[in-house]
Amino acid sequence: MSSKFFLRLSQIYNSNRLPWIIICIGIALRLVRYLHNPALWFDESDAALDIIKRPFSDLINPSPDWASKYPYGFMIIEKFATQVFGNSEYALRLFPFLSGIASLFLFHKVAKHYLRPNAFLISLGLFAILDTLIYYSSELKPYSSDLNFALLLLFFSIYIESKKLNLLRSVLFGVLGSVIIWFSYPSLFVLAGAGLSLAVFSVNRKEWTRLWGLSAVYAIWVLSFTAFYLAYIVNIQSNFAMSVEDVLMNERAFVPFPPASMHDLKWIIDFFFDIFTNPQGLGLTFPGIAAMAFLIGCVSIFSGNRKNFLILISPALFSLLAAALHKYPFKGRFTVFFIPFMLLFMAEGIEYIREKISVKSVLPGLVLMGILFVYPLSWAVYRAKVPVSIEEVRPVMAYIKDHWQKGDLIYVHYYAQYAFEYYAKYHPNPYVFDESDYIIAKAHRGWYRTWRKQEVFKYYDAGAPIDQSSVDILKIPSANGLIPLEIPVYLRFISMI
Repeated sequence: MSSKFFLRLSQIYNSNRLPWIIICIGIALRLVRYLHNPALWFDESDAALDIIKRPFSDLINPSPDWASKYPYGFMIIEKFATQVFGNSEYALRLFPFLSGIASLFLFHKVAKHYLRPNAFLISLGLFAILDTLIYYSSELKPYSSDLNFALLLLFFSIYIESKKLNLLRSVLFGVLGSVIIWFSYPSLFVLAGAGLSLAVFSVNRKEWTRLWGLSAVYAIWVLSFTAFYLAYIVNIQSNFAMSVEDVLMNERAFVPFPPASMHDLKWIIDFFFDIFTNPQGLGLTFPGIAAMAFLIGCVSIFSGNRKNFLILISPALFSLLAAALHKYPFKGRFTVFFIPFMLLFMAEGIEYIREKISVKSVLPGLVLMGILFVYPLSWAVYRAKVPVSIEEVRPVMAYIKDHWQKGDLIYVHYYAQYAFEYYAKYHPNPYVFDESDYIIAKAHRGWYRTWRKQEVFKYYDAGAPIDQSSVDILKIPSANGLIPLEIPVYLRFISMI
């Protein structure tokens, strides 16, 4: 019985169906998370209100009420989804979900091109079940589409490298890159990496005509980025009350370069391992093994095909350069677009190690793969049964609505105001409240810094003063000033913290 079972498993493993089985599992995991439909939380509801309340023509401008920060193309697609399908959570999360599904097929093509068969299956398996990728495929943020666009550019770079660069292909590559720039910030690094790699290949082969054709493509990209920067990014940067650089410095998202102390060197080492363990990145256990597999994979691919190594590693090099210049953060959720590249190197390293240690026995190789797969796989199964909900405001609002009494007043914490407004006014089935039924708290000065101290407290002086006391928050604005909330009303609190 057992021999037949293992024979059947062996047949499946060696058949052409296994990659498609893995892809179907990845689709199912993403679909379950999408259909779970948790409530929009702070960041999502902030973006949702900005998308819903403004017309298409105004999305190019900074939001009058919110610090709009997502790519212009992402905002346009989200606005289109709400116009076609309504303002529901499903409509708002549809584009990230479809991006997550499309990325499975693109990664299949890319991994099959760059890796050996066994390494290809390892990378595809991890890509399908990795919780970070499943999570961001059902959240109203651009990280899932960033990853999808990165893979699309990488796939098209493979196509361009393998074909003669005629006028049609040059135009297609130029237009594709120039459009994607408006949809994804990190696409700049993938384009820069692809552009550099293709240029180096042409120079190495002395294909000067091809190099001139590529130069025309790069000129289109530069013109598109210049227009995008002047029309959109400059306005967004000016709209932040606190500079983007200050915010991301608080999150330790920039690389100290050149390292000026032992502390900086330690930070760089910690930063390297954080890429593997950060829950918003790869989120793996056993970072030492994952890092070792990554480094061995780098050496293996470099030894086997330097062209492949350059095109896969160059986006990270440009990202790290931007992080060293404090122009782009390279940490956590901002590195989601680079996860496919990481998995390719890791899978190559795992397969290289497996081949070397499995000469006498297959068991050590199976143990190694099991160590790296057990946590992502178990977490994927668990989250399929118990999907994540960050801030579930809907039961609270439903309870208040069902138990409403005359004279009640709802105090809405400033951190909950966007979710409250979305579900009170703009959701297809809103919990309707009159504006006299609630008050929106005003955040104290420096609330963002204070909140960040709570989030990343180890980087701050715990004794640093708070800019404004919490007593001042509990006041109602009036024509004569601020009235303390010491009035005979029944307060119900909705707090997301």
